[in-house]
Amino acid sequence: MRMYSDKTEHMTPAQQAAQDVRAEDDKRNGHFEATEHTDVPLSPFMTRLMAEELPMLDSSSRARVYDLLREYDGPIIESQEELPEEIRALMDL
Repeated sequence: MRMYSDKTEHMTPAQQAAQDVRAEDDKRNGHFEATEHTDVPLSPFMTRLMAEELPMLDSSSRARVYDLLREYDGPIIESQEELPEEIRALMDL
């Protein structure tokens, strides 16, 4: 049983804005357990971002992205700009 509702219509505009800022900060800096159990060279934020975007690619492009990430030998990727060029091209970034 939940004590609090996820709905925000009962909040004042200032409370809603604060909630939006917290939600955005959680997306970028929050801890997500699933990101701790991957073996990709991506930061937790980039792992979540890629997980959201990859389903939009066709299966051959998705497979190529997976191959490129497997073959990647470098530092942890923290931003879209740090992704290999071919991945950025495939994902139209």
